[in-house]
Amino acid sequence: MAKEKKPLSTALKTFFGVGDLGFNWMTNIETYYYAYFLTNVAQFPLALVSLIQTVGSVVDAALSWTYGILLNKMKPMKWGRYRSMLLVVPWLVPFLFLFQFKAFGTGIVGALIIILGCITSHIAWNIPYVANMAIINVASGSSDDRNTLSAIRTLWTYIARMTYSYVGPGLVAFFTAKLTASNAYAATAFACAAVMVAGYLAHFVMFKGYEETGEEEMARLAKQAQHTEAKGGKKVGIWQAIAANPQILGVLLSYLFYMMYSFCYSAFAVYYGQYVALDPGFMTRFLLIANLLAVLGSILVKRVAHQFSSKGAYQIALIGIAVLYVLAYFFRNNPLLVIIFMSIGGFFTAFATAMVIPMLGNCAIFSEWKTGVNVNGAVMGFFNVPIKVAVITRGLLISVVLGITGFDASIAVEEATDAVKNGISAGFTLIPAILCVIALVTITIGYRLKEADIEKYSAEIKARG
Repeated sequence: MAKEKKPLSTALKTFFGVGDLGFNWMTNIETYYYAYFLTNVAQFPLALVSLIQTVGSVVDAALSWTYGILLNKMKPMKWGRYRSMLLVVPWLVPFLFLFQFKAFGTGIVGALIIILGCITSHIAWNIPYVANMAIINVASGSSDDRNTLSAIRTLWTYIARMTYSYVGPGLVAFFTAKLTASNAYAATAFACAAVMVAGYLAHFVMFKGYEETGEEEMARLAKQAQHTEAKGGKKVGIWQAIAANPQILGVLLSYLFYMMYSFCYSAFAVYYGQYVALDPGFMTRFLLIANLLAVLGSILVKRVAHQFSSKGAYQIALIGIAVLYVLAYFFRNNPLLVIIFMSIGGFFTAFATAMVIPMLGNCAIFSEWKTGVNVNGAVMGFFNVPIKVAVITRGLLISVVLGITGFDASIAVEEATDAVKNGISAGFTLIPAILCVIALVTITIGYRLKEADIEKYSAEIKARG
């Protein structure tokens, strides 16, 4: 028999996500300091800086879809297929990640060491990252459980975004004073990665008893294989099981457009603050207020999802963001109203961010019900792909919009033309709104699973043993 689901503990409903707090601090070190470290601290030539960043990004994107499949195909370890990954792998990350911020000269050898540090650290953190999402489905006995765990994880994610502006620069300043600038960034990377390790260890402890041990799963799988063989059936492969459920693609495509929205407005925020608001402090205030409201949204989203389903909450979020951002565009010359409208949009981003994982979890359940193959890890592994693709499109969107408007960085911000200001405002508000509408249409057409049906599918899967 499949492992009996037990109720979510208070610890899980409160602290699941502390590992994601550490994970976000760690990845933000790369987001905000990697290019600066390569140019100003390590002092690589610009051509080599471009090569280092490009190689690391391309390899990371190329591998992004493989981690979930790896987790599904590998033999489960002692503590379970996914839970084990929260203990065994994360401790490697701090020791690998620091080499991404350690300069060994400005030549090709030093560049190769940094590239290897980048690639290996990303592999080491992506495996537990996917396992951390996949175990949500394993521990959940209902759609409400999935929504609850995803919501509390989102809450910790937004807490990480709010606090990073103090943690990241604070650690860099501290280690610069203690270890000099050449070692400060490696030390900061190590420290934030260590927080991620501690958080994932806490997740490992909290999920005790929610997943089959490796021995229990192997025994169950052997029994299932004997049953299939006795009935003359043929085992379905992972790819066949995924292909049997095109709604996975619907969720991923919608999430791609959502991430494009997220990266687009984030990238244009600094341009809007400088060229339209003429206020260097605009971005700081905007991000602080938006993330504060996102924390509130993270607290309330599970109630909304309980009332309207995970898909319903996600649709409400996309509609809310699109309407508010269109309003912000019409009032683009009033920075105060723009902050108000778009910060309220931040409240709705928490809904959208939190509900993608439950919908993917529902897709995994439907695939297993339909084919008899557990593709939970593989489906959750695909969660990374839209993010990587959206990163690539971000650069294209920025270049196209700025190019069309005739943007020239050499011109003083006060002398920017109306065409430049309107183009930047559109990139900050209107284009993200359009991307949200596309995401809304995609999820409405491409994902039609009902959570009441998912509960029935889960019960049938459990009855199969």
